[in-house]
Amino acid sequence: MASKLQNQIFKNLDNYVPLLCLLLFINSGLIIPQSRLNGYPGKIYKWNQSATLGQINKNVLPYYTKSSTAVNSGSASSEPKFNLFGNFGNNILNSFKGNNIYLHLGAVAATYLLVTQNVDYNVEHFFNTHEEYGQWARPVVISGALLPFIVGGSLFSYAKLKNDNEVLGASFAVIQASVIELLYNSTLKAITGRAHPDWRHNSDMKSLSKDFRFGFMRGGVFWGWPSGHTSATMAVVSALTNYYPHSTWLKIAGYSLVAYTIFGVSSFNRGGMHWFSDAVAAALMSYAVGSTVGKYYRSLYSGSDPPSAGNSKEVISPDFNPIGISFTLMF
Repeated sequence: MASKLQNQIFKNLDNYVPLLCLLLFINSGLIIPQSRLNGYPGKIYKWNQSATLGQINKNVLPYYTKSSTAVNSGSASSEPKFNLFGNFGNNILNSFKGNNIYLHLGAVAATYLLVTQNVDYNVEHFFNTHEEYGQWARPVVISGALLPFIVGGSLFSYAKLKNDNEVLGASFAVIQASVIELLYNSTLKAITGRAHPDWRHNSDMKSLSKDFRFGFMRGGVFWGWPSGHTSATMAVVSALTNYYPHSTWLKIAGYSLVAYTIFGVSSFNRGGMHWFSDAVAAALMSYAVGSTVGKYYRSLYSGSDPPSAGNSKEVISPDFNPIGISFTLMF
């Protein structure tokens, strides 16, 4: 009876592993009483002195595996157990590792060139004097803001109704990529403070196109660099195209939508929504995020090892003591 109750406790505990992982980013201290871990049917990873922050939540307590034995009754399961925030820390770090770092550096370099060569100003000036193009871009205002909710929510609902685990993984890939993108995009806007092309209140648009107010919250998180609409769209598209890597129609439709979004945010409101470089940078950086998350969830579904942009190793091992478990973060 005690063993059955203990297994049920750990079954429920599995659902909160991501929350525990997030808490570890803030405080490395007492997490779970040792007595609650006695007999836990899983393995705990050992310390590695070359640990990095992003590896903190790499299977702290392994709560998913395609070939593992189910905790609740000991029965085997042929389907992976997805978690919305699975590998969250690693996915963030891997978005900046390996070849992905070149996408972020490329976004910065592209912005510098587009600004200094007055491409931003010229694009804004063209759309400001050709208002008719902005009418074609109106749907972008809605799609860029709601796409993660529409796609992620629809996939999740379908997966639950049809009991389709593959689609469930796709929905989690979209939602997690969108969350990471939102955090990243908002941070960059808060730090860079770039002025948007507000032609109604500025006569010198060429100077305004070069206006970055570096600091914190000098331009808020609504306007600025990079484009949030483009980032959200690319996060969804790149997550799905990397989760379904063999779907040609999805790639054509998805990246056509990204291109349309770049056009839309640059032309809407007579060029007053975003500078062109805002959209280009957003697409490059958000692809790194979405592709990383999409590949991770695909690896879970296929049963292969999660992809890594670097040489990730296990880094978490509990230090048992009379009152609980403590963790140390190595940088």
